[in-house]
Amino acid sequence: MQLRAVTATFTGPGAGYDDDNTRTRPRVVARGCAPTRHDKLGTRLGPYELLALLGEGGMAQVFLAEHTIMGRMVAIKQLAPALASLPDAHALFLREARIAASIRHANIVDVYDFGCDLDGRPYYVMELAAGETLARRLVRGPLLAAQTFDTAIVLADAVAQIHDAGYVHRDIKSENVMMVRDGRRLVPKLIDFGIARRLHPEPDDPDARPEGQVVGTLRTMAPEQITLDEIDERTDVWALGVLIYEMITARLPFDEGGTSRDDMLAIVTEPPRPLPPHADPNLREIVLACLCKDPAGRPASADDLVERLREAQAAYLYRRGFVPRTLKGVSLSRATP
Repeated sequence: MQLRAVTATFTGPGAGYDDDNTRTRPRVVARGCAPTRHDKLGTRLGPYELLALLGEGGMAQVFLAEHTIMGRMVAIKQLAPALASLPDAHALFLREARIAASIRHANIVDVYDFGCDLDGRPYYVMELAAGETLARRLVRGPLLAAQTFDTAIVLADAVAQIHDAGYVHRDIKSENVMMVRDGRRLVPKLIDFGIARRLHPEPDDPDARPEGQVVGTLRTMAPEQITLDEIDERTDVWALGVLIYEMITARLPFDEGGTSRDDMLAIVTEPPRPLPPHADPNLREIVLACLCKDPAGRPASADDLVERLREAQAAYLYRRGFVPRTLKGVSLSRATP
């Protein structure tokens, strides 16, 4: 789902508290445009009061909300009104919520609850990832090499957790990564499981049926998504390669600006644009491997990609006089909430 605005930050003393430390309504500033007025604001979904509309797309709306008893700020995603009468839309929305709720990782936004309003329109409650998308951050230019390594490793690890749960995400892109401030750190959080698909569906599972159409975001699609061939974990590895390329260059690896047919042809047949000379050589090699047209030439899994990235990061730090923890015999373990 492409939202007009998907981020929020809290402003004012204490980020939502007055100077005397009493709770106040947060003032919300959505990066890119102001929160939109909406006739549901001030109403409740269960124990949650809706405070602002953060964004909306064709499939859903996302609200800033507060638990009226606990005082916790959350984001609530609700099925779009235009789809409220469609049973298939309800089923897909519930499926998305269940998938997201079943996967726990420090770099995936948590889902807390699910419900329906008085009209029967479903919603789910999730962690408020207050910050900006990686896409918006990259408008200001590429990331430094050290931050690229850190971001790529934790996101690849998050994708490995998705694969371990039996799903392929299919829509990994910079717009679906929130950069959340945690003290002095920026923590990337992966969002939106709207088109996730089972890796090994049972014969009677809807995911076992061919979709018969291209599904996803064209500019980050793997060739096999475009040609409607079989997808697996390596499809997400391709998307991670696009994401790392974008972090290094603040642009995409394949030319855009033509027709959709031209863009598809470039992804399927043309090599990516060269990375800049200053790009870390080991990272360059990893990106090119991820963007191999043949899935067999890519890292075999997201876990494999994580290990390659950690080794490249260790070499990068060692060249700069640092001794990474991996070289001291302490391996980095799977991130957990």
